Amino acid sequence: MSHRSSLSRRIAKRLAGSHGKSTWSKPVVQIATAGVAIGIALIVIATSIVHGFQSEVKELVVGFGSDIQVLNGDWKDQKILRSASIEGDLRRLDNVQSVHPFFTSPGIVESKSGLKGVVLKGMNSETSNGMIEKFLVKGKVPRFDGKDTVVLSMEVARRLELKLHDPVTIYLIGGPTGIRPRTMVLGGIYRTGLIEYDEEFMFVPAHAIQSTAGWGMELQVVVQESQVEARAFGGSRSPKVSWYEVHVDGRASPLSWSSKGQHSLFDVQASKIMITAESRDLEFNALPDTAWLNRSEDGWVVLPSGAAWENAASGYEVYLTGDADQWTSEADVYAALPLGWITETVTQQAPEMFTWLGMLDLNVEIIIGLMVLISIINMTSALLILILERRPMVGMLKALGMSDNQVLRIFLWQAARILSKGFWIGNALGLALVYLQSTTGIIGLNPEAYYLSEVPVQLNVGFLLSVEALIFALCVAMMFFPALASTRIRPAEALRVNR
Repeated sequence: MSHRSSLSRRIAKRLAGSHGKSTWSKPVVQIATAGVAIGIALIVIATSIVHGFQSEVKELVVGFGSDIQVLNGDWKDQKILRSASIEGDLRRLDNVQSVHPFFTSPGIVESKSGLKGVVLKGMNSETSNGMIEKFLVKGKVPRFDGKDTVVLSMEVARRLELKLHDPVTIYLIGGPTGIRPRTMVLGGIYRTGLIEYDEEFMFVPAHAIQSTAGWGMELQVVVQESQVEARAFGGSRSPKVSWYEVHVDGRASPLSWSSKGQHSLFDVQASKIMITAESRDLEFNALPDTAWLNRSEDGWVVLPSGAAWENAASGYEVYLTGDADQWTSEADVYAALPLGWITETVTQQAPEMFTWLGMLDLNVEIIIGLMVLISIINMTSALLILILERRPMVGMLKALGMSDNQVLRIFLWQAARILSKGFWIGNALGLALVYLQSTTGIIGLNPEAYYLSEVPVQLNVGFLLSVEALIFALCVAMMFFPALASTRIRPAEALRVNR
Protein backbone atom coordinates (compact mmCIF):
# COMPACT_ATOMS: atom_id res chain seq x y z
CA MET A 1 0.00 0.00 0.00
CA SER A 2 2.83 2.37 0.91
CA HIS A 3 4.57 1.57 -2.40
CA ARG A 4 1.44 2.45 -4.36
CA SER A 5 1.00 5.67 -2.41
CA SER A 6 4.65 6.57 -2.95
CA LEU A 7 4.27 5.96 -6.70
CA SER A 8 1.21 8.22 -6.84
CA ARG A 9 3.09 10.91 -4.91
CA ARG A 10 6.10 10.75 -7.26
CA ILE A 11 3.92 11.02 -10.35
CA ALA A 12 2.00 13.95 -8.81
CA LYS A 13 5.32 15.66 -8.05
CA ARG A 14 6.47 15.15 -11.64
CA LEU A 15 3.20 16.56 -12.96
CA ALA A 16 3.49 19.57 -10.64
CA GLY A 17 6.90 20.32 -12.12
CA SER A 18 5.45 20.25 -15.62
CA HIS A 19 2.97 23.03 -14.77
CA GLY A 20 5.74 25.56 -15.20
CA LYS A 21 6.01 24.56 -18.85
CA SER A 22 3.77 25.83 -21.58
CA THR A 23 0.56 23.89 -20.92
CA TRP A 24 -2.97 25.16 -21.24
CA SER A 25 -3.68 24.19 -17.61
CA LYS A 26 -0.91 26.47 -16.32
CA PRO A 27 -3.03 29.66 -15.96
CA VAL A 28 -5.82 27.64 -14.34
CA VAL A 29 -3.44 26.27 -11.70
CA GLN A 30 -2.02 29.75 -11.12
CA ILE A 31 -5.52 31.19 -10.67
CA ALA A 32 -6.42 28.41 -8.23
CA THR A 33 -3.20 28.99 -6.26
CA ALA A 34 -3.81 32.74 -6.18
CA GLY A 35 -7.39 32.20 -5.03
CA VAL A 36 -6.28 29.98 -2.16
CA ALA A 37 -3.49 32.44 -1.23
CA ILE A 38 -5.85 35.42 -1.17
CA GLY A 39 -8.37 33.47 0.90
CA ILE A 40 -5.76 32.43 3.47
CA ALA A 41 -4.33 35.96 3.62
CA LEU A 42 -7.81 37.34 4.29
CA ILE A 43 -8.38 34.76 7.01
CA VAL A 44 -5.07 35.68 8.69
CA ILE A 45 -5.88 39.39 8.51
CA ALA A 46 -9.52 39.02 9.60
CA THR A 47 -8.75 36.82 12.61
CA SER A 48 -5.87 39.09 13.66
CA ILE A 49 -8.03 42.22 13.44
CA VAL A 50 -10.95 40.69 15.33
CA HIS A 51 -8.74 39.25 18.07
CA GLY A 52 -6.83 42.52 18.28
CA PHE A 53 -10.03 44.54 18.46
CA GLN A 54 -11.50 42.30 21.15
CA SER A 55 -8.28 42.40 23.17
CA GLU A 56 -7.84 46.18 22.94
CA VAL A 57 -11.43 47.04 23.80
CA LYS A 58 -11.46 44.55 26.68
CA GLU A 59 -8.20 46.03 27.97
CA LEU A 60 -9.77 49.50 27.89
CA VAL A 61 -12.90 48.37 29.73
CA VAL A 62 -10.86 46.45 32.30
CA GLY A 63 -8.63 49.52 32.71
CA PHE A 64 -11.58 51.53 34.00
CA GLY A 65 -12.40 48.75 36.47
CA SER A 66 -10.88 45.28 36.65
CA ASP A 67 -11.52 41.68 35.61
CA ILE A 68 -13.41 41.02 38.85
CA GLN A 69 -14.72 43.49 41.43
CA VAL A 70 -15.41 42.57 45.06
CA LEU A 71 -18.34 44.54 46.52
CA ASN A 72 -20.59 44.72 49.55
CA GLY A 73 -23.76 42.75 48.84
CA ASP A 74 -25.88 45.22 50.86
CA TRP A 75 -26.95 47.95 48.45
CA LYS A 76 -27.63 50.27 51.40
CA ASP A 77 -24.00 50.10 52.53
CA GLN A 78 -21.80 50.81 49.52
CA LYS A 79 -18.46 50.15 51.22
CA ILE A 80 -16.32 47.37 52.59
CA LEU A 81 -13.97 47.44 55.54
CA ARG A 82 -10.55 46.45 54.29
CA SER A 83 -8.90 43.35 55.68
CA ALA A 84 -5.24 42.46 55.26
CA SER A 85 -6.02 38.75 55.64
CA ILE A 86 -8.67 38.81 52.91
CA GLU A 87 -6.37 40.75 50.59
CA GLY A 88 -3.66 38.16 51.20
CA ASP A 89 -6.04 35.27 50.50
CA LEU A 90 -7.09 36.86 47.21
CA ARG A 91 -3.51 37.50 46.08
CA ARG A 92 -2.59 33.86 46.74
CA LEU A 93 -5.30 32.53 44.42
CA ASP A 94 -4.27 30.92 41.14
CA ASN A 95 -4.40 33.23 38.09
CA VAL A 96 -4.73 36.38 40.24
CA GLN A 97 -2.19 38.95 39.11
CA SER A 98 -2.92 41.76 41.60
CA VAL A 99 -5.51 43.05 44.07
CA HIS A 100 -6.18 46.74 44.74
CA PRO A 101 -8.80 48.72 46.67
CA PHE A 102 -10.96 51.09 44.65
CA PHE A 103 -13.00 54.15 45.52
CA THR A 104 -15.88 55.49 43.42
CA SER A 105 -18.59 58.09 43.90
CA PRO A 106 -21.05 59.98 41.70
CA GLY A 107 -20.13 63.60 41.19
CA ILE A 108 -20.42 66.75 39.13
CA VAL A 109 -17.54 68.69 37.60
CA GLU A 110 -18.10 72.40 37.02
CA SER A 111 -16.21 75.08 35.15
CA LYS A 112 -17.02 78.57 33.93
CA SER A 113 -18.43 77.04 30.73
CA GLY A 114 -20.81 74.51 32.25
CA LEU A 115 -21.05 71.33 34.26
CA LYS A 116 -21.02 67.59 33.63
CA GLY A 117 -22.08 64.55 35.63
CA VAL A 118 -19.24 62.07 36.09
CA VAL A 119 -18.14 59.02 38.03
CA LEU A 120 -15.35 60.00 40.39
CA LYS A 121 -12.72 57.33 40.86
CA GLY A 122 -10.31 57.77 43.73
CA MET A 123 -6.62 57.08 43.22
CA ASN A 124 -3.70 56.76 45.62
CA SER A 125 -0.50 54.77 46.02
CA GLU A 126 -2.47 51.53 46.57
CA THR A 127 -4.78 51.72 43.56
CA SER A 128 -4.02 50.60 40.01
CA ASN A 129 -2.87 53.68 38.07
CA GLY A 130 -1.47 51.96 34.99
CA MET A 131 -4.28 53.03 32.67
CA ILE A 132 -3.77 56.73 33.43
CA GLU A 133 -0.04 56.40 32.78
CA LYS A 134 -0.68 54.67 29.44
CA PHE A 135 -3.31 57.02 28.04
CA LEU A 136 -2.27 60.39 29.48
CA VAL A 137 -1.93 62.89 26.61
CA LYS A 138 -1.31 66.14 28.52
CA GLY A 139 0.20 66.95 31.87
CA LYS A 140 1.66 64.33 34.15
CA VAL A 141 0.30 61.58 36.34
CA PRO A 142 -0.43 63.08 39.76
CA ARG A 143 0.82 61.29 42.84
CA PHE A 144 -2.62 61.60 44.47
CA ASP A 145 -0.76 61.92 47.78
CA GLY A 146 -3.00 64.49 49.38
CA LYS A 147 -2.81 67.29 46.84
CA ASP A 148 -6.12 68.18 45.23
CA THR A 149 -5.12 67.34 41.66
CA VAL A 150 -7.50 65.65 39.21
CA VAL A 151 -7.32 63.96 35.81
CA LEU A 152 -10.18 64.04 33.32
CA SER A 153 -10.67 63.07 29.69
CA MET A 154 -9.96 65.23 26.68
CA GLU A 155 -13.65 65.11 25.69
CA VAL A 156 -14.82 66.53 29.03
CA ALA A 157 -12.00 69.09 29.11
CA ARG A 158 -12.94 70.27 25.63
CA ARG A 159 -16.64 70.47 26.49
CA LEU A 160 -16.00 72.46 29.69
CA GLU A 161 -13.20 74.51 28.05
CA LEU A 162 -10.64 73.46 30.64
CA LYS A 163 -6.87 73.54 30.27
CA LEU A 164 -4.04 72.19 32.38
CA HIS A 165 -3.69 73.82 35.80
CA ASP A 166 -7.15 75.39 35.60
CA PRO A 167 -9.21 75.34 38.81
CA VAL A 168 -12.05 72.81 38.77
CA THR A 169 -15.00 72.61 41.14
CA ILE A 170 -16.00 69.06 42.04
CA TYR A 171 -19.29 68.26 43.73
CA LEU A 172 -19.09 64.95 45.56
CA ILE A 173 -22.53 63.41 45.87
CA GLY A 174 -23.39 61.06 48.71
CA GLY A 175 -22.62 60.57 52.35
CA PRO A 176 -24.31 62.32 55.24
CA THR A 177 -23.86 65.82 53.82
CA GLY A 178 -25.52 65.05 50.48
CA ILE A 179 -23.38 67.25 48.20
CA ARG A 180 -20.01 68.67 49.15
CA PRO A 181 -18.04 70.99 46.80
CA ARG A 182 -14.27 70.81 46.49
CA THR A 183 -12.01 73.04 44.41
CA MET A 184 -9.19 71.16 42.73
CA VAL A 185 -6.63 71.69 39.97
CA LEU A 186 -6.59 69.95 36.59
CA GLY A 187 -3.25 68.14 36.54
CA GLY A 188 -3.66 65.78 33.59
CA ILE A 189 -5.80 64.96 30.56
CA TYR A 190 -6.25 61.43 29.22
CA ARG A 191 -7.81 59.88 26.14
CA THR A 192 -8.45 56.17 25.62
CA GLY A 193 -10.71 56.45 22.56
CA LEU A 194 -13.49 54.62 24.41
CA ILE A 195 -15.71 57.69 24.28
CA GLU A 196 -18.51 56.30 26.45
CA TYR A 197 -16.07 55.72 29.29
CA ASP A 198 -13.92 58.80 28.68
CA GLU A 199 -16.96 61.03 29.13
CA GLU A 200 -17.94 59.22 32.33
CA PHE A 201 -14.79 58.76 34.44
CA MET A 202 -12.80 61.40 36.28
CA PHE A 203 -9.88 60.56 38.58
CA VAL A 204 -9.48 62.35 41.92
CA PRO A 205 -7.50 61.75 45.13
CA ALA A 206 -8.98 58.81 47.01
CA HIS A 207 -9.11 60.70 50.31
CA ALA A 208 -11.58 63.16 48.77
CA ILE A 209 -14.08 60.33 48.28
CA GLN A 210 -13.29 58.56 51.53
CA SER A 211 -13.66 61.64 53.70
CA THR A 212 -16.99 62.76 52.20
CA ALA A 213 -18.75 59.43 51.67
CA GLY A 214 -19.60 58.96 55.33
CA TRP A 215 -17.54 55.78 55.51
CA GLY A 216 -15.83 56.69 58.76
CA MET A 217 -14.60 59.32 61.19
CA GLU A 218 -11.62 61.64 61.02
CA LEU A 219 -10.50 63.40 64.19
CA GLN A 220 -8.19 66.40 63.80
CA VAL A 221 -6.60 68.06 66.84
CA VAL A 222 -5.19 71.59 66.47
CA VAL A 223 -2.89 73.10 69.11
CA GLN A 224 -2.20 76.84 69.07
CA GLU A 225 0.06 77.94 71.93
CA SER A 226 -1.89 76.96 75.07
CA GLN A 227 -5.21 76.37 73.30
CA VAL A 228 -6.45 73.09 71.83
CA GLU A 229 -9.40 72.35 69.56
CA ALA A 230 -10.81 69.08 68.20
CA ARG A 231 -12.48 68.88 64.80
CA ALA A 232 -14.31 65.71 63.80
CA PHE A 233 -15.55 64.85 60.31
CA GLY A 234 -17.62 62.00 58.92
CA GLY A 235 -20.65 59.96 59.84
CA SER A 236 -24.34 60.62 59.36
CA ARG A 237 -24.75 62.72 62.52
CA SER A 238 -22.73 65.29 64.47
CA PRO A 239 -19.76 63.55 66.08
CA LYS A 240 -19.44 63.44 69.85
CA VAL A 241 -15.97 64.41 71.08
CA SER A 242 -14.74 63.39 74.54
CA TRP A 243 -11.58 64.44 76.41
CA TYR A 244 -9.65 62.37 78.96
CA GLU A 245 -6.61 62.97 81.16
CA VAL A 246 -4.35 59.91 81.18
CA HIS A 247 -2.42 59.59 84.46
CA VAL A 248 0.91 57.89 85.08
CA ASP A 249 -0.78 54.74 86.37
CA GLY A 250 -2.82 54.47 83.14
CA ARG A 251 -6.12 55.71 84.57
CA ALA A 252 -8.18 57.97 82.31
CA SER A 253 -10.22 60.75 83.91
CA PRO A 254 -12.80 62.61 81.80
CA LEU A 255 -12.37 66.34 81.33
CA SER A 256 -15.42 68.58 81.45
CA TRP A 257 -14.72 70.05 78.05
CA SER A 258 -17.36 70.46 75.36
CA SER A 259 -17.16 68.85 71.92
CA LYS A 260 -16.69 72.17 70.16
CA GLY A 261 -14.56 75.22 70.74
CA GLN A 262 -11.09 75.84 72.11
CA HIS A 263 -9.89 74.71 75.52
CA SER A 264 -7.00 75.86 77.70
CA LEU A 265 -4.16 73.44 78.42
CA PHE A 266 -2.89 75.39 81.46
CA ASP A 267 -5.12 73.53 83.91
CA VAL A 268 -4.11 70.05 82.69
CA GLN A 269 -1.87 68.28 85.20
CA ALA A 270 -1.34 65.02 83.27
CA SER A 271 1.31 64.60 80.60
CA LYS A 272 -1.05 62.86 78.19
CA ILE A 273 -4.56 63.61 76.91
CA MET A 274 -6.75 61.16 74.99
CA ILE A 275 -9.39 62.55 72.62
CA THR A 276 -12.11 60.30 71.20
CA ALA A 277 -14.77 61.01 68.59
CA GLU A 278 -17.73 58.85 67.65
CA SER A 279 -20.52 59.05 65.11
CA ARG A 280 -22.73 56.67 63.16
CA ASP A 281 -22.87 55.68 59.50
CA LEU A 282 -26.05 55.41 57.44
CA GLU A 283 -26.64 51.95 58.91
CA PHE A 284 -26.13 53.27 62.48
CA ASN A 285 -22.86 51.40 62.87
CA ALA A 286 -20.37 53.06 65.23
CA LEU A 287 -17.60 55.11 63.60
CA PRO A 288 -14.88 55.88 66.17
CA ASP A 289 -11.55 57.67 65.96
CA THR A 290 -8.93 58.53 68.56
CA ALA A 291 -6.06 61.00 68.90
CA TRP A 292 -3.50 61.71 71.63
CA LEU A 293 -1.79 64.78 73.06
CA ASN A 294 1.63 64.21 74.64
CA ARG A 295 3.42 66.85 76.70
CA SER A 296 7.03 67.48 75.68
CA GLU A 297 9.73 70.07 76.36
CA ASP A 298 8.64 71.97 73.26
CA GLY A 299 4.95 71.86 74.12
CA TRP A 300 2.12 69.52 73.28
CA VAL A 301 2.52 67.03 70.40
CA VAL A 302 -0.48 65.59 68.51
CA LEU A 303 -0.43 61.84 67.77
CA PRO A 304 -3.35 60.89 65.50
CA SER A 305 -4.33 57.23 65.29
CA GLY A 306 -5.50 57.50 61.70
CA ALA A 307 -8.91 58.36 60.33
CA ALA A 308 -11.46 55.54 60.44
CA TRP A 309 -12.45 56.13 56.83
CA GLU A 310 -8.96 55.14 55.71
CA ASN A 311 -9.93 51.52 56.40
CA ALA A 312 -12.97 51.68 54.08
CA ALA A 313 -13.21 51.34 50.30
CA SER A 314 -15.84 50.82 47.63
CA GLY A 315 -14.42 47.35 47.09
CA TYR A 316 -11.48 45.45 45.67
CA GLU A 317 -10.32 45.26 42.07
CA VAL A 318 -8.96 41.83 41.14
CA TYR A 319 -6.81 41.62 38.00
CA LEU A 320 -6.26 38.22 36.39
CA THR A 321 -3.40 36.80 34.38
CA GLY A 322 -3.77 36.74 30.60
CA ASP A 323 -4.60 33.03 30.32
CA ALA A 324 -7.05 32.91 33.24
CA ASP A 325 -10.63 31.73 32.80
CA GLN A 326 -12.83 34.54 34.04
CA TRP A 327 -15.68 32.46 35.42
CA THR A 328 -13.48 29.89 37.16
CA SER A 329 -11.45 32.67 38.75
CA GLU A 330 -14.60 34.48 39.84
CA ALA A 331 -15.78 31.34 41.65
CA ASP A 332 -12.41 31.07 43.40
CA VAL A 333 -12.53 34.73 44.45
CA TYR A 334 -16.10 34.43 45.73
CA ALA A 335 -15.17 31.37 47.81
CA ALA A 336 -12.46 33.41 49.57
CA LEU A 337 -14.83 36.22 50.63
CA PRO A 338 -16.73 36.64 53.91
CA LEU A 339 -20.50 36.34 54.08
CA GLY A 340 -22.30 39.31 52.56
CA TRP A 341 -19.66 40.20 49.98
CA ILE A 342 -20.27 39.59 46.28
CA THR A 343 -18.31 39.56 43.03
CA GLU A 344 -18.97 41.08 39.62
CA THR A 345 -17.01 40.31 36.47
CA VAL A 346 -16.25 42.91 33.85
CA THR A 347 -18.58 40.98 31.52
CA GLN A 348 -21.45 41.44 33.98
CA GLN A 349 -20.70 45.13 34.42
CA ALA A 350 -20.61 45.88 30.68
CA PRO A 351 -22.75 43.14 29.07
CA GLU A 352 -23.66 45.16 25.99
CA MET A 353 -19.98 45.80 25.20
CA PHE A 354 -18.97 42.15 25.47
CA THR A 355 -22.06 40.94 23.61
CA TRP A 356 -21.05 43.20 20.75
CA LEU A 357 -17.45 41.95 20.90
CA GLY A 358 -18.71 38.36 20.85
CA MET A 359 -20.71 39.07 17.71
CA LEU A 360 -17.46 39.92 15.91
CA ASP A 361 -16.64 36.21 15.98
CA LEU A 362 -19.60 35.71 13.65
CA ASN A 363 -17.91 37.97 11.08
CA VAL A 364 -14.79 35.79 11.21
CA GLU A 365 -16.87 32.65 10.78
CA ILE A 366 -18.61 34.14 7.73
CA ILE A 367 -15.28 35.20 6.18
CA ILE A 368 -13.76 31.77 6.79
CA GLY A 369 -16.82 30.05 5.31
CA LEU A 370 -16.77 32.21 2.18
CA MET A 371 -13.03 31.77 1.67
CA VAL A 372 -13.31 27.98 2.05
CA LEU A 373 -16.19 27.90 -0.43
CA ILE A 374 -14.28 30.00 -2.98
CA SER A 375 -11.15 27.88 -2.54
CA ILE A 376 -13.12 24.66 -3.05
CA ILE A 377 -14.75 26.03 -6.22
CA ASN A 378 -11.39 27.20 -7.62
CA MET A 379 -9.68 23.93 -6.78
CA THR A 380 -12.52 21.87 -8.24
CA SER A 381 -12.28 23.74 -11.55
CA ALA A 382 -8.50 23.47 -11.62
CA LEU A 383 -8.51 19.75 -10.80
CA LEU A 384 -11.11 18.93 -13.46
CA ILE A 385 -9.07 20.79 -16.06
CA LEU A 386 -5.91 18.96 -14.94
CA ILE A 387 -7.70 15.62 -15.27
CA LEU A 388 -8.97 16.58 -18.72
CA GLU A 389 -5.49 17.65 -19.83
CA ARG A 390 -3.92 14.46 -18.45
CA ARG A 391 -6.57 12.14 -19.85
CA PRO A 392 -4.16 10.39 -22.27
CA MET A 393 -1.65 9.89 -19.46
CA VAL A 394 -4.36 8.40 -17.24
CA GLY A 395 -5.33 6.00 -20.03
CA MET A 396 -1.73 4.90 -20.49
CA LEU A 397 -1.21 4.38 -16.72
CA LYS A 398 -4.35 2.28 -16.52
CA ALA A 399 -3.28 0.28 -19.57
CA LEU A 400 0.01 -0.42 -17.77
CA GLY A 401 -1.92 -1.81 -14.79
CA MET A 402 -2.40 1.13 -12.42
CA SER A 403 -5.60 0.88 -10.40
CA ASP A 404 -8.30 3.54 -10.14
CA ASN A 405 -7.35 4.21 -6.51
CA GLN A 406 -3.75 4.93 -7.48
CA VAL A 407 -4.87 7.30 -10.24
CA LEU A 408 -7.23 8.98 -7.77
CA ARG A 409 -4.35 9.50 -5.35
CA ILE A 410 -2.26 11.17 -8.07
CA PHE A 411 -4.77 13.99 -8.45
CA LEU A 412 -5.44 14.24 -4.72
CA TRP A 413 -1.70 14.71 -4.23
CA GLN A 414 -1.71 17.35 -6.96
CA ALA A 415 -4.59 19.18 -5.26
CA ALA A 416 -2.76 19.01 -1.93
CA ARG A 417 0.39 20.48 -3.49
CA ILE A 418 -1.54 23.35 -5.06
CA LEU A 419 -3.30 24.02 -1.74
CA SER A 420 0.01 23.90 0.15
CA LYS A 421 1.57 26.45 -2.17
CA GLY A 422 -1.46 28.71 -1.80
CA PHE A 423 -1.34 28.36 1.99
CA TRP A 424 2.36 29.28 2.11
CA ILE A 425 1.91 32.34 -0.10
CA GLY A 426 -1.27 33.42 1.72
CA ASN A 427 0.30 33.10 5.16
CA ALA A 428 3.39 35.03 4.08
CA LEU A 429 1.25 37.81 2.60
CA GLY A 430 -1.17 37.96 5.53
CA LEU A 431 1.54 37.89 8.20
CA ALA A 432 3.49 40.61 6.38
CA LEU A 433 0.45 42.90 6.31
CA VAL A 434 -0.34 42.17 9.97
CA TYR A 435 3.26 42.97 10.94
CA LEU A 436 3.17 46.19 8.91
CA GLN A 437 -0.01 47.34 10.65
CA SER A 438 1.25 46.40 14.12
CA THR A 439 4.49 48.35 13.70
CA THR A 440 3.25 51.41 11.78
CA GLY A 441 -0.50 51.65 12.46
CA ILE A 442 -0.83 52.75 8.86
CA ILE A 443 -4.59 52.13 8.75
CA GLY A 444 -6.44 54.46 11.11
CA LEU A 445 -9.96 54.46 12.52
CA ASN A 446 -12.48 56.99 13.74
CA PRO A 447 -12.40 56.56 17.55
CA GLU A 448 -15.90 57.97 17.91
CA ALA A 449 -17.23 55.05 15.86
CA TYR A 450 -14.76 52.25 16.60
CA TYR A 451 -13.33 53.26 20.04
CA LEU A 452 -9.78 53.00 18.67
CA SER A 453 -7.63 55.38 16.64
CA GLU A 454 -6.03 52.65 14.49
CA VAL A 455 -6.80 49.11 13.38
CA PRO A 456 -5.57 46.76 16.13
CA VAL A 457 -4.04 43.39 15.28
CA GLN A 458 -3.23 40.43 17.50
CA LEU A 459 -1.94 37.15 16.11
CA ASN A 460 -3.37 34.10 17.86
CA VAL A 461 -1.00 31.43 16.54
CA GLY A 462 -2.78 28.47 18.12
CA PHE A 463 -6.19 29.49 16.81
CA LEU A 464 -4.80 30.24 13.34
CA LEU A 465 -2.97 26.91 13.05
CA SER A 466 -6.03 24.94 14.10
CA VAL A 467 -8.29 26.82 11.68
CA GLU A 468 -5.89 26.44 8.76
CA ALA A 469 -5.36 22.74 9.47
CA LEU A 470 -9.12 22.24 9.45
CA ILE A 471 -9.49 24.24 6.23
CA PHE A 472 -6.69 22.30 4.53
CA ALA A 473 -8.15 18.94 5.54
CA LEU A 474 -11.64 20.01 4.40
CA CYS A 475 -10.41 21.26 1.02
CA VAL A 476 -8.39 18.10 0.35
CA ALA A 477 -11.35 15.95 1.35
CA MET A 478 -13.65 17.89 -0.99
CA MET A 479 -11.21 17.28 -3.86
CA PHE A 480 -12.10 13.59 -3.65
CA PHE A 481 -15.28 14.23 -5.64
CA PRO A 482 -13.77 15.97 -8.71
CA ALA A 483 -10.87 13.48 -8.60
CA LEU A 484 -13.41 10.69 -9.12
CA ALA A 485 -13.61 11.85 -12.73
CA SER A 486 -10.20 10.25 -13.30
CA THR A 487 -11.61 6.82 -12.41
CA ARG A 488 -14.15 7.02 -15.26
CA ILE A 489 -11.53 7.41 -17.96
CA ARG A 490 -11.30 4.27 -20.11
CA PRO A 491 -7.82 3.43 -21.42
CA ALA A 492 -8.99 2.56 -24.96
CA GLU A 493 -10.91 5.82 -25.43
CA ALA A 494 -8.15 7.94 -23.87
CA LEU A 495 -5.41 6.45 -26.05
CA ARG A 496 -7.60 6.71 -29.16
CA VAL A 497 -8.14 10.42 -28.47
CA ASN A 498 -4.40 10.90 -27.96
CA ARG A 499 -3.71 9.22 -31.27
